[in-house]
Amino acid sequence: MTDRLVLVRHGVTTWNREGRFQGRMEAPLADEGRLEARLLGERLAADPDPMVLVTSPLGRAHKTAELIAAAVGTSAIRDDERLVEIGQGEWEGRTHDELARTEPARYAAWATTDQEPPGAELVQDALLRVAQAIRDVIATDAPAACVVSHGGILRLAARHLLEMDASRAWAMDVDNASVSELRRDGAEDPWRVVRWNDTAHLLGRTRQHVDEAEGKPLAL
Repeated sequence: MTDRLVLVRHGVTTWNREGRFQGRMEAPLADEGRLEARLLGERLAADPDPMVLVTSPLGRAHKTAELIAAAVGTSAIRDDERLVEIGQGEWEGRTHDELARTEPARYAAWATTDQEPPGAELVQDALLRVAQAIRDVIATDAPAACVVSHGGILRLAARHLLEMDASRAWAMDVDNASVSELRRDGAEDPWRVVRWNDTAHLLGRTRQHVDEAEGKPLAL
């Protein structure tokens, strides 16, 4: 059983740059996203603890995991369907800017609450599968476990592990190729944040990702 979790969001995609909802749709890593993943892998390769690597099977996350694995010197990657991004229903493929204009009330509620897009996966269903996946990851017999997934899923993981309310969890920044770390002292102890949304490995080497209000859209 591990008491150290490393949470990684996949590298940037073209759709991320466009502020376009991805959800369950496949949007491959951009060239910059592959660079980000390699830089992240170099950083994790310097970590003294061997890590089990578990990833969402969606291409943008799995490719990120592959590039990390190459850097740390392992070929052992485990796909877990429960770590795929929250299905965004009718909003997949549409942009934040478009939705803010055409569905302003629902879009504003989505940003801070468990309001789902039309036809989307229920947030409570996603939270349940994420909690189950994280429990299985924690049961891994390794010093540390690295989970490579998506913005929505990593916020749900934090919500579960840190017992956060919805509005606080949705307000958390989770940038592309960021690394976050949670630890606990023992199986009966609470999880605590060691670092969150750390992108120091990208500084000066790639463009930084900021939120939509600052001009570079963030998309699930």
